[in-house]
Amino acid sequence: MGDRYAPHVAEIRMALGDRVGVDVILEDLEKLVKYRVPLDEAKRSIIKKHGGTDSVRKTLSELSAADRMVEITVKILNVSKRDVDVRGVRRTILSGILGDGTGQVPFTAWNEFDLEKDDVVRIRGAYVRLWQKQLQVNLGERCEITKKDIGAGLGEVESEVMPTRLADVRSYMSNLCVVGIVLEARQEVVKTRDGERTIIDGVLVDDSGKLQFTSWVLDDKIKTGSSLRIENAYARPFRGIPTINISEQAAVILSEKEITPIEDAVHCSICELLGRDGALDVAVWGNVLSVRPGSGLVMRCPDCNRVIQNNICRAHGDVVPVTDMRVKSVIDDGTGPITLVLGAELTEKLWGHTLKEAEEMASKATPDSVEKDIRDRLTGRMIAVRGNMSNGEYGASLVAESVWFVERDVGGEAIRLLEERGVHR
Repeated sequence: MGDRYAPHVAEIRMALGDRVGVDVILEDLEKLVKYRVPLDEAKRSIIKKHGGTDSVRKTLSELSAADRMVEITVKILNVSKRDVDVRGVRRTILSGILGDGTGQVPFTAWNEFDLEKDDVVRIRGAYVRLWQKQLQVNLGERCEITKKDIGAGLGEVESEVMPTRLADVRSYMSNLCVVGIVLEARQEVVKTRDGERTIIDGVLVDDSGKLQFTSWVLDDKIKTGSSLRIENAYARPFRGIPTINISEQAAVILSEKEITPIEDAVHCSICELLGRDGALDVAVWGNVLSVRPGSGLVMRCPDCNRVIQNNICRAHGDVVPVTDMRVKSVIDDGTGPITLVLGAELTEKLWGHTLKEAEEMASKATPDSVEKDIRDRLTGRMIAVRGNMSNGEYGASLVAESVWFVERDVGGEAIRLLEERGVHR
């Protein structure tokens, strides 16, 4: 019977340390199970009986989204205070980054614990959840926090927050640290709830990609060509793409880190692209699987540019429409499909006819004749696309800024594939 409970005894020992022997724990556990006490409840009861907490000790690299009541010993690498609305109640929380010898993880403290940067603390009773596809440690009322001496068996801990690659930035990330070169920067005046405000908009680039940023503070260091380390920023989606936001709580530091920035569009597979929340200036190729209904000639509202039916805009009512042309298609590179949207200019380029010619074709035949002709021309063709990918509530779509046909040497590719598999002609 002892072997059966060995993993559970080991778990209890992790919570109690060496204060109680294995035989005593096993005896207590077998007795409770004999009286039909559920195993999880029995373990909690034994831990409580011997003066422990039912937290399980783990390192940051061992955490999982299902963890409840864990014990970790960590260093506070970054911490900031902010006010949030929780179920209609305004409260102050702490958020930041924890580190130990195995990694770094963001945290949120829902109570005002006494935590400062560079503190080494033992946290008992924390729980973990997945937030925006990222593990996050949460500290609630049941947490016990004890400050420890520097070191405390942590191993070698980074003194700074590790920067996130721009390609890995997700919408709604907080306590974000990025390092990159300012590719573009410009001041703009925007209207906010508190009136007009001058901000800095631009594009940041590193060796993994590009992202737009908005700085809500005017900082002389944020200028074209500057190499920056930005700490305690946050990300929000803008037109379906994560945008880095720099507020008063953020720190902008001139960086000496050597960066080899992406000079052109980021070339990647569609599968890789679909794993992101959005992407700026990327390039993919693929076969056109289908041209969707709604392609060809469309009518747009002259005020908001929405596609309309029967000259009625849902925002502006009866309008005199503007004729436009587009392609909504699906392309696939063998790793996955994505919706591709082409505007009028790129539609003309691929299809080979102008907007005026399309109107003449529609007037001489049926209204959907343009869509049919585009479908016949593009379906099955391989194309390369450069543009921006958004990944919102309606799924992922790539809006092209440039597009061209790709001519493939199918025979040569087949020969190379056979040779890679050890088959020779």
